[in-house]
Amino acid sequence: MIDLLLIHGMVVTMDRNRRLIPDGAIAINGSLILDVDTTEKLVEKFEAKEVIDCSHHCILPGLIDVHGHGGHSMFKTIAMESIDFWMPVITNTYKHFVTDDFWYYEGKLSALERLKAGITTGVSVIGSMPRSDDPIFAINHAKAYAETGVREVVCTGPCNPPWPHLFSRWIGDKRITKEVAYEEVLHGAEAVVEALHHANEDRTRAFITPFVIVPSVEPSGPTSPARLNQLTEHDLDQAKKIREIARKYNTRIHSDAFGGMIHLAVQDWENALLGPDVHLQHCRGISFSEAKILAETGTNVSVSPGFSQIHARTPIIELMELGTTVAISTDGTSPSTSFDMFQAMRKTQFIHQSAHRDEYYLPPGKLLEMVTIDAAKCIGWDNELGSLEAGKRADVITVNMQQPHLTPEFMHIHRLVYQAAANDVDHVIVDGKILMKDRIVYSVDESRVLAEANEEANSTIKRAGLEKYMQHTKYFWGHTRTYADGVNHSEEDCWAAGKGDNQ
Repeated sequence: MIDLLLIHGMVVTMDRNRRLIPDGAIAINGSLILDVDTTEKLVEKFEAKEVIDCSHHCILPGLIDVHGHGGHSMFKTIAMESIDFWMPVITNTYKHFVTDDFWYYEGKLSALERLKAGITTGVSVIGSMPRSDDPIFAINHAKAYAETGVREVVCTGPCNPPWPHLFSRWIGDKRITKEVAYEEVLHGAEAVVEALHHANEDRTRAFITPFVIVPSVEPSGPTSPARLNQLTEHDLDQAKKIREIARKYNTRIHSDAFGGMIHLAVQDWENALLGPDVHLQHCRGISFSEAKILAETGTNVSVSPGFSQIHARTPIIELMELGTTVAISTDGTSPSTSFDMFQAMRKTQFIHQSAHRDEYYLPPGKLLEMVTIDAAKCIGWDNELGSLEAGKRADVITVNMQQPHLTPEFMHIHRLVYQAAANDVDHVIVDGKILMKDRIVYSVDESRVLAEANEEANSTIKRAGLEKYMQHTKYFWGHTRTYADGVNHSEEDCWAAGKGDNQ
């Protein structure tokens, strides 16, 4: 007798042949998929302890979000009235005003949102710029995900210079700030990889993650070719040390990259943070020659849709046509992004069709590949995840199609990509364990998670003085454009908020 049988669904396998099986079924035993076929065949073949009737549902592999941020779920929309200052506000908060427990409560909230959105594997960079001066932050975050049952790839590593860097820890109500050397954050990141890589029955993995692959240039956008001189000593040293950690623990490398960085990184061929074991987020504004380098080195790329693509596009069409694996990520959940992968697919399509002025780019099948099997390849987990096939991990979701916006039930892939939303996900199974059934979460007490997250978020907001970044400007209502009006403070105020006893 097997553990679980899902029957009477439209099975979207995402296997090599991209089979769609009407009135299909999935047989699950333990943590693995045992068989995928028609309901008639599997009902005759297996007797199960539990059977779930998936009539009027699509059965899919769990969605994979290959880039997001631990911490952000607590700060949704804060500083959106002055978006230029969002990064310094939030980065400073992570460095100086969050408690150790913050990472656990935020992890629970983040994992819960992903779970209810059908994301069975999520990548979490700890903080905005990664924070790794102590491994407790990542360990607490991973603990929360493990308790929720969602797979997590925990990513941490050194933030950008200058070094040494000031960081704060909270012991009760007392803030202790100290100067941290570059070597200490590398040690902290290594401790995270050692503790978490393949932990929790391999539902947790840990990648080594410097903030960007070349820290000496613009960290959040393309750098002008006129400023692309040569790699600095710190650039070279960081690449070498990141490579050493990755080799020591047989783990992968994840980082951000923007135009110009790839041109510089490849100059250090021995240690360049490029290759099949590397997954780069953003890659906005890269040149065609840089796109060819990514393809030639087998480097994986992920991209999230957003307004910044208007300024400097990620050439995902060109990358894929050159043979690069490209996945869609949410980059969630702050300042204004959710973990809704269905929205992310549609936004990605719209942005890149607009950029090419060609609405035939990125058909629905390709978009669905980019959040399932291509996403699994991007993080090096496609041998077990990303498709519904015998022998793979039983990470399965169902989408309820018996709703006005998803009816009539035909052209199922089109319907999923163009009309579905995160809250259409009904059932979520990870490693063969039912985490959500009929949108009721089994693995955690949802009400308690939300209450604890609210309490911790409000405490952090008060501690960090973030209330002023939550106020509307006088241009909020009745105006077509917003301006600063003194309610939301300047960039200098954002950084000054973190000084206090740092002097």
